[in-house]
Parts: sequence; C-alpha cells; structure tokens
Amino acid sequence: MVTLPMPAASMLIAVDQSAEHLVGMHDASWTAVRDGILGTIFPAALKVTHDVGDQEFVPNVESIVALEPDVVIQWGDRGSGIIAPMENAGLTVLGLSYGTQDDVATWTRLFATMLDKPQRAEAIISNIDDQLGEMTSLGDSRPSTGPSILYFFQITESINVAGSNSYNDSYINLVGGTNPAADVEGPSGIVGVDAEQVLAWDPDIILIGNFDVAMPADVYDDPVWQNLSAVKARRVYKVPLGGYRWDPPGQESPLMWRWLSDIAFPAGKGAALRSQVVTDYQLLYDYQPSDAQLDMILRIDANRESANYRQFDAT
Repeated sequence: MVTLPMPAASMLIAVDQSAEHLVGMHDASWTAVRDGILGTIFPAALKVTHDVGDQEFVPNVESIVALEPDVVIQWGDRGSGIIAPMENAGLTVLGLSYGTQDDVATWTRLFATMLDKPQRAEAIISNIDDQLGEMTSLGDSRPSTGPSILYFFQITESINVAGSNSYNDSYINLVGGTNPAADVEGPSGIVGVDAEQVLAWDPDIILIGNFDVAMPADVYDDPVWQNLSAVKARRVYKVPLGGYRWDPPGQESPLMWRWLSDIAFPAGKGAALRSQVVTDYQLLYDYQPSDAQLDMILRIDANRESANYRQFDAT
C-alpha cells in the first residue's frame, strides 16, 4: 500500500504490527516515524519510499506507479485533483475523510479488512472507546469552568490556533478545559490570528503542536508573550510525539487525552500515564518502551521547565 494522508502510515502499521505491507508514505508521515519512536519499533518503516506526494498532497504519480501498490490511500475530502491523476494512471485509489475519532475507527476497520486482521480493529477501537468513556466521566466530574487552553498549530512563522470545529477543541472540552478560541471558526478548525488576539484571550495553558518546531523555551523567551498568564505561570507545553503526533486524531489519542488531563488538572499522577503508554504500546505495537523512550515520547527534556511536568518523571 501507499499512504498519502499523514496519519495513515502509522495507523496501518499499528493495525498490521508491521511495516511489511507499506511500500510508500508521505514525507510528513516518514518524518514522524523518524522523529518519534515508530522507526525504533519498526526499523523497516524508515526504509519506506517517501517521495510519493508534495506538501499539498499532489501525488507523485511516477514514483507511486513504480512501487506497484495494490491500493493507494489518499485524502477523499480535498477535491478530485489529487485523486484523478492516479486513477488515470491505472492505480486503485481509496479517498478517505478525516478529522474525528469516528474517522479513526473507520480507517482502522478498513485497514484491518484489507490486511485480513479484523480482530486487530476491534481490539484497537475497543481500547479507544473504553478510555473515551473513562475520560468523559472524569471530565464531567470537574468544575464547569476549567482552565483556558489554547492549542497552537503554528506559532513560529505564523500564528494558527484551534478554533471551535477542530479536533483539538473537542479534547480540550473532554478533559474539562475551555478553549478561548471557541468562538472562531475556520477550515478544518484551524484559524489564523494575530498576537494581539492571543494576548486578549490570555490563556491559562498553551499547547504547542507537532506541526511547528517551537518549544516551550521559545515562548518563554519571546518578549511578545511575556504578559500571558500561561507564560507567567510556566504552563506552556510541547505536545508529545509517540508512534505518531498526539495532537490530531489517531490510534494513540487516548494517551493525548490523559496527558492533557494531567496538564490541566495536575494531581501528581503522571506515573499512571507512563504505565498507560506501556499498556497501549503493547496492544498497538507489541512493544514495551523503556523509561528513556517514555521520556522521549513525553518530551520530558523540552517540557522540564514547565509547571508540574515533573509528575511525568520516571519513579
């Protein structure tokens, strides 16, 4: 298979517990494999061809045809222009929608069917559903007005945040937080704003996503942000990177929910998250990460100077 949507490669690998059926992936997927832990768990994934499309997901038809895939996975909700050239070349293309946890379940079942591993889909989806129920109950038990949490998709060269119809907004609300950008809408939920708007929102917590190179230290050191409550309280955090980026929906989403819950409502229970990562990785990848690998996944070094992050240290 060849996968162009960024999360698809890691989902396919999780369902298969192998990279042997993946012959091509988007470069942004490969970068996550390289920078995260998936390349360590499945070294063959690092050898997969990753020149199959450009940044706008326009397919490199010549490269894909040379790989002779049985099927190509492509975004199905971004117009026919990124699908038709492959179909015209005789390739079988599946266009998929994405943006919610339900989409993750759909992709997981589809990949499991293609791989003739239906039991894998049910195990993965059941695990997600069970943890979603647990986190929903926990969030509902919290005060009606939790801390304001602003997710930055980008902050270095431009400022883009998660608005009302974003997946990020959904998990902020899930854990009991509030999104100061909840009244702003944009394509896919990500909206461009200026620094003045961020200063006016004055979030209690800032999340820096995995689609920007910035780290908490960059925000703490930037004079533009010095008056923000999140900066004064040292509550700026880089989102973890595991088998894939934790910020968008995926097979590791329950770990994102638990991490954010511990960030928003610190109770010194970070060791439970480390234990859950181990449990979920055994299910997803048949792999037990070491303490050093857990530190890497949770970005302990990058987040060490942020408030309450020592709760995630190995005990």
